[in-house]
Amino acid sequence: MPTSRHLADALIGALRDQGTDRMFGVPGGGPNLEKIGAGAAMGIPFTLAHGETAAAIMAATYGYLTGTPGLMICTRGPGIASAVNGLAQATLDRFPLVAVSDTVTSEVHGAVGHQNIDQVAMTRPVTKWSGVLGAADPATTATAAAGLATSAPQGAVHLDFDPTCDGNPGPALIGPSPPGAWPDAALGLITAARRPVIIIGAEAAPWQPEVRAFVADAGCPVLTTYQAAGLIPDAWPTMAGRFTSGALEKPLLDESDLVLAIGVDAVEPMPFPWTYPMPVVSLMPWPDPVAFFPDSIEVVGDLGRLLEGIPAVAAGWDLDDVVMHKIETQRALAPERTGFGPLQLVETLLDTAPLDAVTTVDAGAHFLAVMPFWPVDAHGDLLISNGLATMGFAVPAAIGAALARPGRPVLALVGDGGLGMTLAELETIVRLELDVAVVVFNDSALSLIEVKQTPDQGGPDAVSYRPTDFAAVSAGLGLPATRATSALEVLAAMEQTRPHLIDAQIDPAGYRDLIRISRG
Repeated sequence: MPTSRHLADALIGALRDQGTDRMFGVPGGGPNLEKIGAGAAMGIPFTLAHGETAAAIMAATYGYLTGTPGLMICTRGPGIASAVNGLAQATLDRFPLVAVSDTVTSEVHGAVGHQNIDQVAMTRPVTKWSGVLGAADPATTATAAAGLATSAPQGAVHLDFDPTCDGNPGPALIGPSPPGAWPDAALGLITAARRPVIIIGAEAAPWQPEVRAFVADAGCPVLTTYQAAGLIPDAWPTMAGRFTSGALEKPLLDESDLVLAIGVDAVEPMPFPWTYPMPVVSLMPWPDPVAFFPDSIEVVGDLGRLLEGIPAVAAGWDLDDVVMHKIETQRALAPERTGFGPLQLVETLLDTAPLDAVTTVDAGAHFLAVMPFWPVDAHGDLLISNGLATMGFAVPAAIGAALARPGRPVLALVGDGGLGMTLAELETIVRLELDVAVVVFNDSALSLIEVKQTPDQGGPDAVSYRPTDFAAVSAGLGLPATRATSALEVLAAMEQTRPHLIDAQIDPAGYRDLIRISRG
């Protein structure tokens, strides 16, 4: 029977061969320290986080941006239990992650109650696969786990690390997308359309060159989901904005006679019903079990080859109409308003953010002020948790992005609620000397929830916090910080050397209109 170090060497060696070059986590003693040691011996550094969910988000983001299996390790019991939200983020946001936890081994399972929970059963609902890495051919199991994490749809795979058992069969590998064949009915709809709209989702990312070439020739309006931002540069004349299944894109879709959805995963749109009457042809690299577009024709296969098989798309649109749609959308979201609110903060950040910055955006009301306005030229330069939509994403994602994109600045946009969940990771930014600026939209409330709250749902105590001086807390963690109450103060703070935190004291009054206009 191999020792835990032998098993750790096999695990880390197999993942290294699949491209993993960094690991993240929170050690708890025992075999997970053996994994850190094995990584150090193989030139794979370990990044220490303060919490397991944050470590998982860091690892998954790092994997997403580098095209490799992200690796997170943790201890048994509370360690893997704490990581569950991070595993769910990776799975529903389609980020590649291999999470390896210690476990009460099979050798002593019947004699130890301490921290003894069924970790495989616990993590199975939030992963693509969960099982045991044991003594029988661990390299094959680890290789299969990496392959599954990085195959479409990407997501999390969990391994219980148990050198005292043989383990169980590893996850089945998923092959590449089949070439795919066009049904005559789908091609007929496309050729008959006179005012088609293209919606592009994140699953189209591996085929970015082919998608861009198709869109450039199509000459019709294009919408991208949040997670597909940058697949088509926002400066292109046919780019009409973001698709969220909300109200903003409705005027454009109302004028359309066909939707061609390319790689639009059902986890991406908001869970509002699709009520438009026009036909939808959906191209996917894998069969989506959730029918977001009812009565659509789904064509599954290699998206590049499928796009090559589409005849010329009729361009019955006046491109000036597309430009005006984008202008009118932004105008509706940003009416003349005095004071220092979320839109004024975003406008200031757009004036001062480095052109090559990678931006991470947390869940919360503030993302409604960011996503419609933030221009992106390259996929991966604007990151948001859209499938899970979890708070606490932006700061650990910024750490993963800064490590994956060395030499590029990173901007994390987070609300006070999300920062409260990941506050300790500010110390991680300082310790790693990362080029990260954290901007806090601070209004001492869960504003997205507060706007939805009715009078009989708990009152202010259910959604409001005491005012918090995040600048003071940040300074205590070693991260230089500025408290800003105006656009001018934000302008000055953005010129400071990074890493840096800006505690922006905003007026949340504009959120109610933002939510109403965005979501209807």
